[in-house]
Amino acid sequence: MPKKALVVVDYNNDFVHPNGALTCGAAGQRLDSFIAEKIREFHAQNDVVVVVNDHHRPDDDEFALWPVHCVAGTWGSETYGETGRVVAQLRGQPRVYELPKTKYDAFYGTELADILQKEGVEEVYVVGVCTSICVAATVQGGYFRGYRMKVYRDGVADLSEEAHRFMLDHMANIYKADVI
Repeated sequence: MPKKALVVVDYNNDFVHPNGALTCGAAGQRLDSFIAEKIREFHAQNDVVVVVNDHHRPDDDEFALWPVHCVAGTWGSETYGETGRVVAQLRGQPRVYELPKTKYDAFYGTELADILQKEGVEEVYVVGVCTSICVAATVQGGYFRGYRMKVYRDGVADLSEEAHRFMLDHMANIYKADVI
């Protein structure tokens, strides 16, 4: 059986909480229990869990495109809700990793690829937000690195339902991701 990893993308307060700077709103909040349960499930099965959250410097160039969000060390950069509590409980456990990122793709400029290679991972399961931005970029990044990518339909959300549906189809058709 192939070694699996769950990659949680950008489940930050600023992207999910009602008061977040760039919140997905209720669509993102509805994912909380599902993502928390998947983290518990993967950990219990001795699979890899990698939580990759957006973290920026206060003067990040990205703020020319988007409002200030997920500044490192602030409430907005912390993992949201029940998912955040589960991540905190598992912090320091074997095969549980937390990585900061500054670009859409969770592989870009992070240790994600090195961790997956070290752990012998072949299949990458993705949850998080936003489907059309960082989730899609991460699926693309994993596909280009030779991983079998899988996206939990009930584990991703977007600012727009139309963009969400389009990107699920796009990831399935272009990056051969299994949308499950």
